[in-house]
Amino acid sequence: MLTVPLYFFLFAYLIFLAIFAVFSILNFYHVLETVSFTLTSFITSFFIFSLTVLTLYFTQQLLIEIDWQTPVVLFNSNWVSNIFNF
Repeated sequence: MLTVPLYFFLFAYLIFLAIFAVFSILNFYHVLETVSFTLTSFITSFFIFSLTVLTLYFTQQLLIEIDWQTPVVLFNSNWVSNIFNF
C-alpha cells in the first residue's frame, strides 16, 4: 500500500503560493516600472489583490482544523487484485 501524509499536499500548495507570489511581485514591479498608474490598472490590481487576500483567508479558515498526519492512500494492491474476483 502506497500512502503519503496529508501534509505532502500542503507542501505542494505552499510551492504554488510561492510561485504565485513571485509572479505577483513581478506584476507589481511591472506596473511601477512602466508608470501605468491609470484607473484601469489600479482597479484591476486592486481586484486581483482583494481576491488573493480573500482566497488566502478562506483557505486558512478551512485548513486550520485538519489533522495533517492523516495518511492518504495513493495505491493499494487490493484494488487491482479484486478486479478479477467474480
